[in-house]
Amino acid sequence: MKPTSARWLFLFAALIAWGCQSGVPDAASQEQALSIGEWKSMPIDEKYTPETLERLKRSHPTLETPEGWKAFERSTLKPERKEDFGN
Repeated sequence: MKPTSARWLFLFAALIAWGCQSGVPDAASQEQALSIGEWKSMPIDEKYTPETLERLKRSHPTLETPEGWKAFERSTLKPERKEDFGN
């Protein structure tokens, strides 16, 4: 096999592998972003579910870091929870 043929074979295999990976996006990536305003207006029974909070994290890159999430908990989540539950 000539060196150029090996390169073409490698390129072809790489393109096939890349094409197989770019199939249908999973449900998490198809999910719509959730703004903080939308989150605040959600019904209480949906608002604090782990799925909703994870969706909120994925919608805001600053919330994906532990520091960003802690800051969000202090500034928004705890006051909102107090308002919703009166504690």
